[in-house]
Amino acid sequence: MIAVILHPGEMGISVAAAAIESGHRVLWVSEGRSEKTKKRAEVHNLEDVGHLTEVCGSDIIFSICPPQVAIETAENVSEIGFGGLYVDANAGSPERKRIISEILKRKNIDFVDAGIIGLPAISEGSTRMYVSGERSEEVEKFFSDGFLGVKSIGSEIGKAAALKIAYGAWTKGSSALILAVRAMAKSSGVEEDLLKEWAVSQPNAEAMTLLSASLNPPKAWRFVSEMHEISKTFEAENIPNAFWDAAAEVYERLKEFKDLPEDQFDIDTVLWKLIEANEDI
Repeated sequence: MIAVILHPGEMGISVAAAAIESGHRVLWVSEGRSEKTKKRAEVHNLEDVGHLTEVCGSDIIFSICPPQVAIETAENVSEIGFGGLYVDANAGSPERKRIISEILKRKNIDFVDAGIIGLPAISEGSTRMYVSGERSEEVEKFFSDGFLGVKSIGSEIGKAAALKIAYGAWTKGSSALILAVRAMAKSSGVEEDLLKEWAVSQPNAEAMTLLSASLNPPKAWRFVSEMHEISKTFEAENIPNAFWDAAAEVYERLKEFKDLPEDQFDIDTVLWKLIEANEDI
């Protein structure tokens, strides 16, 4: 089968690798993409077709982009005469997935909702893609090899998105929370006292702040929109949601760390960015 990856970032390229390992031909569209993305696609042997109009004859398209541009991406695909299966694997809310489904349905394009949990799939068991929709079992069978685990969880659009939202609400939300807590302690002059107390009563807390501060700031720019999608989903279910709006603000303050390697910042740099941003308000 012929698959298209829109767009091969770190996660997208790992999905592409799993598709290639499963024996499929994988295309990508270089128009408007960065040199970094072009190099990544070249290294992993994706075939560049240049323009979106050149993928209309493919069998399946995977959209892997920030949720705020997912609808626009689907609209663009709906206008090129594509007649295959479209898989949205973005961290969008169930409502956003249903909107995309309706856009594509008007052009007779089949749709599967997907949510990816884990880091880019570079080792066995590291990453799962949950899929839902009438053709979700086909997507599961599409990936017969490679490091990406794929599981269909039913025919309902939005179900995979809800699972991804629930998972991310805890993992990324709790990271934002503990960074904010430690920043408040530093700003108040009690950070060392808090660390001593954590060592007694919460022995994993300091390690969690260090992990959150090393892994999340370079991706914070993406997490802002994800936190807002989580907030909307909780609100739609009539569950308190303001916490995730606050988490979005935490990641908003860390956007300057975009794509920086871990050796260019540390926990203190991250905490002071949170504190200084507050002082600027």
